[in-house]
Amino acid sequence: MSEKTTYSKHQTNNSQKDRLDLFIKNGTILNVYSGELLKANIGIRGERIWYVGPLSNMVDDGTRIIDAEKKVLVPGYVDPHFHPWNIYNPLSFGEEACRLGTTTLVCDNLTFFMLMGLELFEEFMDVFSKMPVKFFWFCRAVPQTPMEQEDDLFSVKNIKKLLKNPNVQALGEITRWQEVVLGNPKIMSLVKATKLLRKRVDGHTAGAKNENLIILSRQGIESCHESISGNEVLERLRLGFYVMLRESSLRQDLSNLLKPITENRILTDRLMLTTDSSTPAFYDQLGINDNVIKIAIKEGIDPVAAYRMATINPAVYFGLDHDIGGIAPGRYGDILVLEDILNPVPETVISKGKIVVENGKLNKPFPQVNWPHFFPESSFVKKTWTADENLFRIPSNNKNVNFPVIKLINTVITSTEWTKFKTKNGFVDLDGNSDLCLVSLINRDGRWVTNGVLKGFGASVEALASSFNTAAQILVIGQKPDAMRAAVNRVLEIKGGIVAFENGRIVYELPLPLGGIMSEQPMRNIAAKDIEFQRFLAVRGYPFHDPLYTLIFLPNDFLPDVRLNYKGIIDIKRNKTLWPRRDLAE
Repeated sequence: MSEKTTYSKHQTNNSQKDRLDLFIKNGTILNVYSGELLKANIGIRGERIWYVGPLSNMVDDGTRIIDAEKKVLVPGYVDPHFHPWNIYNPLSFGEEACRLGTTTLVCDNLTFFMLMGLELFEEFMDVFSKMPVKFFWFCRAVPQTPMEQEDDLFSVKNIKKLLKNPNVQALGEITRWQEVVLGNPKIMSLVKATKLLRKRVDGHTAGAKNENLIILSRQGIESCHESISGNEVLERLRLGFYVMLRESSLRQDLSNLLKPITENRILTDRLMLTTDSSTPAFYDQLGINDNVIKIAIKEGIDPVAAYRMATINPAVYFGLDHDIGGIAPGRYGDILVLEDILNPVPETVISKGKIVVENGKLNKPFPQVNWPHFFPESSFVKKTWTADENLFRIPSNNKNVNFPVIKLINTVITSTEWTKFKTKNGFVDLDGNSDLCLVSLINRDGRWVTNGVLKGFGASVEALASSFNTAAQILVIGQKPDAMRAAVNRVLEIKGGIVAFENGRIVYELPLPLGGIMSEQPMRNIAAKDIEFQRFLAVRGYPFHDPLYTLIFLPNDFLPDVRLNYKGIIDIKRNKTLWPRRDLAE
């Protein structure tokens, strides 16, 4: 596809300063500004587009030329809402996303900020700003789970400093939307500071209805990615929200979300497409942003509109359309060469003016990251300790206990089932009930534990321990405390990961050396381990499709109905502690 061509001097009146590094000729450009498909040539100098038009006289011996005859040229894809820590890391995901056409990612800072703190995270952002694709960030106003010393880390001072960083484009996603409705002074001061910086405020309005949505809009929330029905999309659009339409491994909603858009001929200028954060296996099987464009076209969205929802629309939302989202002079040279407009998987990817992918393969790996600098092994735990079997049992001095059992309704939603248990030797006795597991969230340093009972996770799970969750603590689920002890101690030994223990041995292990949350391995390797994990739990009775999300969200503080976290077992809707955590002896 590539060739070198020398044009004679009589073909041009341009000065030497107009000579190009890359010239794409004879292609059909999707102009996202006018909605047209136009034949034109593109010239790139450095990282930027220098020329778009009919001329072909700005090349010399040093210009690389791509002949895009019969090809369609579209802007690089922009994902406006992504969590780059779903056991993969930003580097491994960035390489795979780039291969499939994504040249800009707006990423969640949550786990990085929690594990690194302010200064190291700013250094981390700087490293990723130099990658072949663009990494921007949204910074959290609050965590997704109660934390020790939360007010110190997520202080107004710290978040305001982050908001001023040019790599940060938004405040979000604010999962504690009820606090916004109530006018929480801290959150509202951060919303105001964000607006003064002319940056965006991303919402998380799952479950918000009618009057609450009106209040959220009035309080400054500008977008939502949590619509799960077409009516919710329309409701948010009509109140002035930008709406990010999601297709993820957790919820394959996009087809249904698009139906009222096509049926009612709704304007799509304030709609964006996102994958949110899916499991590695899901991406490996279906694709990334190319997949959501494909679904949109299949569901009847005009192809030009579908591409706009994945390019210029998010660029405009973040105020970055002077730099990204379209093919025009002065913009970054982020261009995809497609076989045709109905196939969004690129043959060639140009990012920051460089050809980075040809024939679906990266030309070279992304620059390596000094992971031990950002996630030193010593940071996983601050002291040496080991678990014992009684750590996972629920102590009680009563003969009978009425206990709030956490019942899994689906992968992430729960309900509370108050259940009477007898006690034995000072602990709650599950009496061999095969549908119940003990569940504990344990502080990494062994300072505290919240104990509970989980129903519907699996009928024959002896022990599963995981440091992969939004609390960045150790979650352990199982029916045998001795196996749970062994699984937790193995997680401590390998400095983070997912470990299953059964019949006296390890039967599944996924090391996650990057903060206990992420692997350093390539996406393809992690996808294989993801599939292995799904199959492992399915055989043992896990009834749902996405077990990683169960691990992620059990300790959070915003999804219904009941969770276990630093505060204890919590009724989320009523913000009531149903069973307190235990503080452990130092």
